[in-house]
Amino acid sequence: MERRNKIELKNKVILITGSSSGIGKTTAIRFAQEGAKIVVNYKTNKGGGEETLNEVKKVSEGIIVQADVSQPDDVKRMFEQVEKAYGTVHILINNAAIPNDKIPYLEASYEQILEMVNTDLIGPMICSQYALKYMQKQGFGKILNTSSIRGSEHGGRSVVYAASKAGINSFSKTLAKMVAPEIQVNAVAPGFVKTRNYDKMTKEQTDSFISQTYLKRWVTKAEIADAFIFLAKNDAMTGQVIYVDAGFTLK
Repeated sequence: MERRNKIELKNKVILITGSSSGIGKTTAIRFAQEGAKIVVNYKTNKGGGEETLNEVKKVSEGIIVQADVSQPDDVKRMFEQVEKAYGTVHILINNAAIPNDKIPYLEASYEQILEMVNTDLIGPMICSQYALKYMQKQGFGKILNTSSIRGSEHGGRSVVYAASKAGINSFSKTLAKMVAPEIQVNAVAPGFVKTRNYDKMTKEQTDSFISQTYLKRWVTKAEIADAFIFLAKNDAMTGQVIYVDAGFTLK
């Protein structure tokens, strides 16, 4: 008998951390267009989170929750609010992250290193622990992580960011083995996506990034969101890291 996908996205509860801007915002709206119920999360960008929720509500329903994923008490409170609103989580997208090293590694303090690792690696681990309680109880679910090309090609000069994203890749694969076959865990690794992270860079800097790709162009936020949709609908993949990078990792 042919196996059918367990998850039809309509009316499923999707929690997307860091969905007040950029990839997270676009992904939240894309899942709402599929009829999913969206939990929008933000750390400090309340206005952006409210904008995301307003777009979600044009086509579906959702709630907004403030939480810093690097803080265990915030994560606990976030899932309590989700449970109160919807009773469960069907898909968790661990997207919230600090996008690159704020301070060069050799100058970074212990606290600065810890801030990034806690946000970019430990945060997804803690969020996944909470989500899995619901998923294991209901017998299905998906955890999707936002990785990066820097997690495989050793990150240029963003040492702590690259190490954190390499950790996300390993976490995705190892957790996938642990929770199979009922639950699938995968990751999307974006290449150069034109988000606010690049706003302060010069044209020469951004051109140098794009020149390293084989397709010689930016990846769009919508293309990353479509990769998350693909993984959410596909029941035959687990422990995979999908690179959506305009051919950057071919080098």
